[in-house]
Amino acid sequence: MASQLCWGTTLKAASCCGAGFTIPSIITTDDKAQLAGIYTYSKVHADVLPDGTWRERNEDDHTQIFKLEGAHIIEDRWQAGLSLAFQKRERSGALSDTSSGLGDITGQIGYEYLPDWNYNPFRPKGIGYLSLIAPTGRSINESEDGTGIDARGRGFWGIGLGTVLTKSWRRWDANANVEIHHSFQKEVHNDQVNGTLKPGQGGSLAIGSGYNWKSIRLGGLITWVYEDPVDVVGTPDSQGQLQRYANGSLIMSYLFKTNATAALSYTDQTLFGSPSNTALSKSITLFFQQRWQR
Repeated sequence: MASQLCWGTTLKAASCCGAGFTIPSIITTDDKAQLAGIYTYSKVHADVLPDGTWRERNEDDHTQIFKLEGAHIIEDRWQAGLSLAFQKRERSGALSDTSSGLGDITGQIGYEYLPDWNYNPFRPKGIGYLSLIAPTGRSINESEDGTGIDARGRGFWGIGLGTVLTKSWRRWDANANVEIHHSFQKEVHNDQVNGTLKPGQGGSLAIGSGYNWKSIRLGGLITWVYEDPVDVVGTPDSQGQLQRYANGSLIMSYLFKTNATAALSYTDQTLFGSPSNTALSKSITLFFQQRWQR
């Protein structure tokens, strides 16, 4: 598919950490398998309070994420994917500390419900997917010291449903990814929480496009993310606050003759949307993917 890369939100610089529902490992080409290695370096620029107030960070707070994700066709139009992440976070200042470990693990089962066999000029290719997230990364509510530096994921079992849509017209291409998910409650007993954490629903919408010239693609992507509040029932009882933010990304990729792709992206969470109850980062991502044809 030329040098087109319809990643959905693969290059997301997480406002929290670790893997998540907004990162589908989905084959959108006509290949039988793909495997990618991804490195992301992000630095927190500002914190946004629940009332929308921004506070710029004075101390250094940066995160490195090493990710491995792959997908394989399992039968005709069915496919399965898996994403693993390892995170290292370092923070300076009065609360200086370092933490590293495994993030959440995300798996998907996908089905190509809208194939593009006759190359219709208007109808996109559509792949629906079911996601399962395993909380192998600690959530911020389970932080051992209460600062959250050792939080590397959402921290809840969850299930999601989404679709990836892709379309190309000669040198131009467009892609979209929309998903909704539900996280399940869990018991937590530590110095900060002694009770039940009750998350709700969440979702994301990503829209991107790109221009392909020979083996080079230049593209952009905007992703909007929303999460329901996480309430605590126990000691003490507390009501959480909803979280929302948006990622704006610029992407440059190169397609090798070996069916491999290398890419560089810059993502800024301070440009779009109306963020609330989140930390906003700016990040650089290096991406290398190998694909195998059917």
